[in-house]
Amino acid sequence: YQHVSVAVLGILSVCLLATSENTGEVVKQALPWTIVWTLSRILEMFDFELDTQDILEESNALLGPGLAANYWFKLLKPLIEGRIRRKVTDFLRSLERTDIRSFNKLIILIPDNCDLRMTREDLEGHNIFNLGDISFEGLDQCVYWIHESAQDEESQKEDAQKILVLFDIPKILESAMGENRDYEDEDILEFRMRNLKQFQDTIENLMNSVDYNGNRNDVIFHHFMNTEEKNLAAVIRERIFMEEIQ
Repeated sequence: YQHVSVAVLGILSVCLLATSENTGEVVKQALPWTIVWTLSRILEMFDFELDTQDILEESNALLGPGLAANYWFKLLKPLIEGRIRRKVTDFLRSLERTDIRSFNKLIILIPDNCDLRMTREDLEGHNIFNLGDISFEGLDQCVYWIHESAQDEESQKEDAQKILVLFDIPKILESAMGENRDYEDEDILEFRMRNLKQFQDTIENLMNSVDYNGNRNDVIFHHFMNTEEKNLAAVIRERIFMEEIQ
């Protein structure tokens, strides 16, 4: 609408000049400011900040459910339909090992800053070790082991008891709300909290449907503070113990 506004105001200016008794003085005083204002509006130099902020807030208001739907169809739905408990149990049985037990649930790890991209080497640095893949409906999901006790983890005792774990860190959250996103510092915490709640609520609603309600307890969410000192194996172990006590 910028160009339409300029045209209308131009016509109005001509009308005012035609009815003015001192046309020359009016032109002399007003013309420079009119030119500057017109160029500024045409080039949109002054109206992007508020408009962009409003658009971003409206777009982000429903970001959580959209991310949840994407994550559901690409990962969670195939895992749930593939029977997580049975698959993990069968995988453990195939290992034929006595030094490891399984935690038969998928743990969805959600760091507070939505930013935790881990390579296999990074995970080993957190004392999380790859055991292989479990095949579900159309996809393979990595399965790992951690030490059952923090003491054995520290000493790296070879014959220590271990726990087989299945977990995921949703990368889609990082791409949408991670540290690399350009948000104002004072807004990002509230923005993430709101959308992470929507993300979890949407997935839980999907799992509560008639088709998947029987597998509702196969998936748990775990939110945690993501700091440099945080050992991810300890985060997972604490959540497992919490679940087993209940």
